[in-house]
Amino acid sequence: MQSFADHFPVFLRMMIVYLIMFILFLLNTVSISTPLPTTIDVPFIIMIIYYWAIYRPTLIPPSMVFIAGICFDLLSGLPVGLNAFVFLLLRHIMVSQRLFLTGQPFTVVWIGFMMAGLASISLHWLLLGLTMFQWGEFSPVFLTSFVAILLFPLISVVLHFSHKALPYIQDQYSAVS
Repeated sequence: MQSFADHFPVFLRMMIVYLIMFILFLLNTVSISTPLPTTIDVPFIIMIIYYWAIYRPTLIPPSMVFIAGICFDLLSGLPVGLNAFVFLLLRHIMVSQRLFLTGQPFTVVWIGFMMAGLASISLHWLLLGLTMFQWGEFSPVFLTSFVAILLFPLISVVLHFSHKALPYIQDQYSAVS
């Protein structure tokens, strides 16, 4: 039987991953001002969900994604449940496509993020307009998507190195038995 001391290094390695996710979550709540008449909200959470739903979906179970969405809504003053819905939908779609994406070169994964990111940000804009009964400009959607697409390789590298620290765990999502 293994003791807590045997599991402690695994616990620390898992905490590194969750600490990186938490820092990116907090950075997601900060708006970047621009010389344009709009601000940019970098969707780090979408990058996190996209990456982990493909490479380690057990790290971000649906309940965690839901709670992150609700917390983000409360912190940003958005209608509660809006981001939770978008995040859960993104996770569900990416988990269903993970077997295809795990064996692809990074360029294909990046193109997949371009499509998933633009779709998620656009859906967020659409649902926000429906819940607030007023439509904002669509140009910030393109600007936010563009910044996300540019930053995804950098965030992907950070998440990749944290992924290397994780122990191997056979799970239901594994492609190889």
